Amino acid sequence: MESTQLTNYQDAPVLSGRVARRRIRMREALLVAGAKQFAAHGINTVSVEDLLAEADISRATFYGFFTSKYNLLEELLNPIFEKGIREICALEECSPRDALQGVYRVYIDLWRTHREGMLLIPVVDPATFKHFESQHQGLNEALLSVLIRAEKADLLRNGSAKYSLRVLARTAIPLLKVYDGHPSGEALFEDAMRVLLMNAD
Repeated sequence: MESTQLTNYQDAPVLSGRVARRRIRMREALLVAGAKQFAAHGINTVSVEDLLAEADISRATFYGFFTSKYNLLEELLNPIFEKGIREICALEECSPRDALQGVYRVYIDLWRTHREGMLLIPVVDPATFKHFESQHQGLNEALLSVLIRAEKADLLRNGSAKYSLRVLARTAIPLLKVYDGHPSGEALFEDAMRVLLMNAD
């Protein structure tokens, strides 16, 4: 009896670890399913049932992780804004030129770690995007700070931090998507952004 109890006790951490890993896999499956469905059909069109079918997960499991499909969307997008703001703010210690080039690398890093969420940003409808207004504004303010320094250093092709922010917002993610999977995609992305934003040396 003592031997059985000891074995069960010893197995408990192993079982707990397996359960934790399984939960992580299920949550990731739901995030991937959400990103895929939202990108293909739009946030408002996709139902929780669509997500369950895509991820092959029960309704109870879904609500064990998320309160709604919009909560799932938050989990896809908020880490992008948080990481982006943090990494761009860290560029304040760099020279204006290095900071501007660092912005391209922040986008590449975000694409590596949050590709599914990045693909959603251009397709989220304005009404839904209002839920992320403060986060988006924080990211834009961080980017604008770098671009204003670049403008003062006469580094910008169009001479304007404001217009450069518009160029960045409208071209960075589509370009990352264009070069996705290319063996030199990251270098080509950086080259393209330099051409779009920076004065020729």
